[in-house]
Amino acid sequence: MAIHPAFPTSPYEILNPEHRWFPADEDLRDSSYDKLVPPLVNKIRREVKTWRENQYEGASTTSKALLNWWFSESPSPFFG
Repeated sequence: MAIHPAFPTSPYEILNPEHRWFPADEDLRDSSYDKLVPPLVNKIRREVKTWRENQYEGASTTSKALLNWWFSESPSPFFG
């Protein structure tokens, strides 16, 4: 199993859909990714990225506040 070379080291960084875990050796990513990762997984990852870039359009005010707090605030000293 492989992790993309650009995979972040911080557990708090939002992941780029192109830098996600891959169920084979990294050398096979270009030739076999579509065969080894279900298409729905990639579609969901790309759509979530777009949703984040659009400031969580369609989410309630409370959900937006929570999502922004979870992903925009500094990590807690208890978990970082």
